[in-house]
Amino acid sequence: MSSNLLKNLSIFCIVTIAIILATIVWPLIDLNFSNFTGAKGAITEQNYSTDSDTLRYIIFIALPIIGLYFGLYLFKRDELRNFKELFSFPNENSYKVLRVNYISYIFIFFILIEFFSLNLPIHPVDTFHDGELFSVSKNSLLRNSFFIDTYTIHGFSDILYPIIFWKIFGFETIGAGRTFFLFLILLLKIFSIVLSYQLTKFSSVKNKELFFIFFSLILISMSEYGVPVNFSYFSYRDIFIILFLIFFSQIYLVNDRKLIPNIMIGVIPSIAFLMHIDTGAFLFILLFVHIFFLIINGKMIDITTIVISVIFSWLFLIVVLGLNEILNFFKNASTIILSMDYLHGIIYPEPFTSIGENKNGMRATRGLILQVTAGLFSLYYLVRKSKDFSNGGKIFFLFLFFLSFIMYKNALGRSDSFHIRMSNDLPILLNCFFLLNFLINKVEKKFNFFQYNYVKIISITIVLSLALFFQKIDFDNLKNYKKNFKKLVSLPNEHYIDSDKMKFVNSFKKLIKENGCLQNFTDDLILLYLIERPSCSKFVASWLASPQILQDEYIESLKLQKPNFIIYDSKYYKVDNIPINERLSKVNSYIMKNYKVSEDLNNFKILKIKD
Repeated sequence: MSSNLLKNLSIFCIVTIAIILATIVWPLIDLNFSNFTGAKGAITEQNYSTDSDTLRYIIFIALPIIGLYFGLYLFKRDELRNFKELFSFPNENSYKVLRVNYISYIFIFFILIEFFSLNLPIHPVDTFHDGELFSVSKNSLLRNSFFIDTYTIHGFSDILYPIIFWKIFGFETIGAGRTFFLFLILLLKIFSIVLSYQLTKFSSVKNKELFFIFFSLILISMSEYGVPVNFSYFSYRDIFIILFLIFFSQIYLVNDRKLIPNIMIGVIPSIAFLMHIDTGAFLFILLFVHIFFLIINGKMIDITTIVISVIFSWLFLIVVLGLNEILNFFKNASTIILSMDYLHGIIYPEPFTSIGENKNGMRATRGLILQVTAGLFSLYYLVRKSKDFSNGGKIFFLFLFFLSFIMYKNALGRSDSFHIRMSNDLPILLNCFFLLNFLINKVEKKFNFFQYNYVKIISITIVLSLALFFQKIDFDNLKNYKKNFKKLVSLPNEHYIDSDKMKFVNSFKKLIKENGCLQNFTDDLILLYLIERPSCSKFVASWLASPQILQDEYIESLKLQKPNFIIYDSKYYKVDNIPINERLSKVNSYIMKNYKVSEDLNNFKILKIKD
């Protein structure tokens, strides 16, 4: 056995032992339960600290990465870069013009063919996920305001996206609202090609065009047209992540011409935070770390450009939306950030040992391993002296892993298979990049026919695109796409709603004919949209008002508006099977004192204000 192989096996063993140790330590970490918000959810009923999963996760990822560095330092110290080099801003240019125009056109052609041949989402309404979008949008239109009178789960996207497409098509239907998913995912796939183009420049392979083909197809396949539940690896919520990475990568590709990228990485997190609270928060954390890195390297012009861009972004948003709207948004965002783990958290399954016992155990373990391997790749190439990647590429991928690392908080917060899956997007991207780079490099060393040849490259692109897209293409839908889209946006809402719910909606409309507003005290969120009355409180989704401070605000709204009727219970849906009257016990006490049972209408319990 060669000395180098023995060293590699020793390092592998150290990393493996670290993973085993992290697995053993996992269940031993159990922090004391605390809930300063007073919010109630499935995880609070178990008196489980949401911080335990976060600490477990940090240790599970950190131990193997520390183990790798220890192994490299122990056995391959002479191959490691010195500490100062690791934190030095790269001065070399890694930019290379790629001949990928025609390849990109072919990809876009197939993406459009797939889009126009989709089976459009005319299936029945998802009373919760459709409802959280359409009811807050409807309330915003009826109130002629945004965050002042409406509390959202994700941010401005919950309001803006449906309204835009209602205005475009001239129909405020469920179908017209759902089309925003389709167009955003189409845009996401096209942006994935641009991101692939940028990251391909970091690759060390000779035939970068071939790398671009494979990597682009991988990124394109990571997004799916799921409506209204979209938990593909790349969802429509990731558009701002991809846009940010496109410009952020440019900073580490070239040593000059960084004005536009610096401006954009200041602007995008601001807009992302407004649109998708969690996405924007993660981007701002990454941006702060990047600024700290610039401070270490004395890049004051870059820092100034970024900070001014952030400031002007928020000044622009204040001018467009108004200061009151922005202040109410920040109140909304802060509450979501602080309370969401308590509201809908699920304990993260133990790695390895939960497989077979917990339905999410396999996916949870796979998610952690993907994150570990992404970290190992990023650290390995950063600390070694090898020229596999430019210094700029090494630092960029370390930042990309950091973003991947913190974004996994979404999976830790809601640890079901859907949220774990969508949190695997960046780990998969990182692993695929490094593995693809390694494999193509190996092949290039053995086979000369992989040298650039225009005809071969175009042929490979078409063949692989056909393999990916052909089974997704429905030629009947493609032929009738105009008719299908027209049908989608114009279908009456009765098509999506079952008869019992429509009977209730029609009956309740008559019952509250004289009322100016509606209070829905259920998780059947589609009701406000269907009944077409503004909410008496800003909590269109009542379950979000579970924190004590928001329950007080909820009660004040009821005292002020004095709705004659409250929709108190629905048999259709309850988040984690916890009734609203348990989540909002304080509000429920007020309602019980001031309202009485009126009647049951088609599986709905109605309360009437006491005389």
